[in-house]
Amino acid sequence: AAFYDPGLEMPSEAEFNPDPEGTKQKLVELRAKIERVTGISELMKKPDAGGNTMEPPLAVPEGKESWQTYTDENLKLFLSRTFEKDKVNPAAEKLHAILTAYKKKDAPAFNTAVADYRTYLVANPPKEYDAQRRDLEAYLNHVDPFFYLTFFYVLTFVIVAIGWLAKPEFFNGMAFRMICFTFALQSAALILRMYVSERPPVINLYSSAVFIGWGAVLLGIIFEAIYTIGIGNIVASVAGFGSLLIAFLLSRQGDTIEALEAVLDTQFWLTTHVVCVTLGYATTYVAGLLGSIYILQGVVTKSLNPTIGKELARMTYGTLCFALFFSFVGTVLGGLWADDSWGRFWGWDPKENGALIIVLWNALVLHARWDGIAKDRGLAILAVAGNITTSWSWFGVNQLGVGLHSYGFSQELLNVLFWFVAGTAAIVALGSLPTTLWRSAEKLRAT
Repeated sequence: AAFYDPGLEMPSEAEFNPDPEGTKQKLVELRAKIERVTGISELMKKPDAGGNTMEPPLAVPEGKESWQTYTDENLKLFLSRTFEKDKVNPAAEKLHAILTAYKKKDAPAFNTAVADYRTYLVANPPKEYDAQRRDLEAYLNHVDPFFYLTFFYVLTFVIVAIGWLAKPEFFNGMAFRMICFTFALQSAALILRMYVSERPPVINLYSSAVFIGWGAVLLGIIFEAIYTIGIGNIVASVAGFGSLLIAFLLSRQGDTIEALEAVLDTQFWLTTHVVCVTLGYATTYVAGLLGSIYILQGVVTKSLNPTIGKELARMTYGTLCFALFFSFVGTVLGGLWADDSWGRFWGWDPKENGALIIVLWNALVLHARWDGIAKDRGLAILAVAGNITTSWSWFGVNQLGVGLHSYGFSQELLNVLFWFVAGTAAIVALGSLPTTLWRSAEKLRAT
């Protein structure tokens, strides 16, 4: 009160905090990091009567038959160095050297300590230690094959584009062979990840992006093998590039071979529910991509004729049938998993609602087609809009920071999601223009 000046104006809320939304997002990120640090801290403690029931990881081998917690072994290491130097656990000592070098940010000492620890483990392999699998994991993290495969998909799209100018059959054939080769490489890398993690193909957001791309590319190859008109090559190259680009952005958040945040005490639900839901994402995205091709080809070019339009509509319809099947079965399996893990089948969690929205949207589109409400153009528009619902379920609900499935928050991904939704909405708007404004209007009227 002594320093109060009635003539002094207090700053407005906007002046005091010029970016309130940015502050909220940073607070959500901070909360996620605090929760992760707290979880790791709890895991390093032994269970006690005070409510700490988390099982600490058995991270340090003691001989060849047993593993112990780092807390226990670190205490034993201190006591052994002080009183019984002949009983020092070499594994604990070498692991302590690694952590000490890391704390001091001494890279040469860290690398030397890691190499020394690895040599010891190879010479004295503890129970359940697999040196080959660990070396392969390090190799995959170092090489990052999925990042380089994005360039193959870009090259394939360039080859397809050249075919639009001259010799379409020749360049489409070349692009198809290139897609098959790239798909084989992606499949091999995916199998190696499964071997390393000893899990099904989808264990986190990063692997979901990789698997969605894999499924979309497979559909593109099937389309091109059946129709041989270049559409499958476009689907495969665009979907492959887009999904692996998302995977690259996700890889920058840390380790890519890690467990989901949800309950992962069984391989069964990972193999059934997660794979089914992810295939539902992939097929819905492919249907939306086919709808985008229909709209852009009709609006921007003069090449959309009745034959190509019918083929695109047929592909979109068939893909949506698979999308409804996988999304519905995956959602039901997710409810069963929830009942098994949390004791309730459905809890209106944002992620659960997002999965249900995909099922309802795909059902809506198919019913509109069956009832004749949506013709070829309407089917394309609705399929494109389905990509927005899928993106919301895949990434959008994670940005809310609430619910049992809230994970993977990232400002960078939020920006990507915003621009993807904006671009998708723009395509929907283009498709909604009267066909008289389309450049392919004359050919479409010739039906």
